[in-house]
Amino acid sequence: MLEIKDLYVSYGMVNALKGINLKVMDNEIVTIIGANGAGKSTTLMTISGILKPKKGTIRYNNIDITKKHAPDIVGMGICQVPEGRRIFTNMTVLENLEMGAYLRKDKMISTDMEKVFQLFPRLKERRKQVAGTLSGGEQQMLAIGRALMSKPKMLLLDEPSMGLAPIVVQDIFKTIKSINKSGTTILLVEQNAKMALSIADRAYVLETGKISLEGEATVLINDERVKKAYLGG
Repeated sequence: MLEIKDLYVSYGMVNALKGINLKVMDNEIVTIIGANGAGKSTTLMTISGILKPKKGTIRYNNIDITKKHAPDIVGMGICQVPEGRRIFTNMTVLENLEMGAYLRKDKMISTDMEKVFQLFPRLKERRKQVAGTLSGGEQQMLAIGRALMSKPKMLLLDEPSMGLAPIVVQDIFKTIKSINKSGTTILLVEQNAKMALSIADRAYVLETGKISLEGEATVLINDERVKKAYLGG
């Protein structure tokens, strides 16, 4: 579904990604784990069209999207839930969800809104509430719900557990699995490596802009190098 080849991305003179190769198959959950500054968010933002690579290609369903703009990529079925949620804090929950469907022209928007409310009942309860007054967990639900309103085939999730209480993190990851089971492919960037590996099919370990390890998540979660570096073992 997604194939990245020899991708280089720079911030000025700083090389953030140094020739990474990555694949995501249809209906998979693939996770990218690594320390702060490894290039995880850079990878997602480059796929989304927010950043432009210095070199390399990104193909989505056999179409080269390397030079496409972010709105075009959303229209093709890839949507990102950014790190830090980035909801519209001065707008209501309902208005945030409507913004997620901004590019859509079909007649199924209200149906998909109900699906989001079924997935996150608390959002339905708070649909008229100003988004900035929600708790951290509710804001993360809203960020995911807003992305789902674009009707993505692939969802890019950037640090969905950041700043959340453990019990909320458990709920968010259960929801991610549910979204995947409903037919949406997931590419997950996450510092909580144990949680990410527990739900993923495959994983990549990113270190200073390069992929150091890759494989099935069930294998990597038991890898001594991964345990020592990311799982506290």
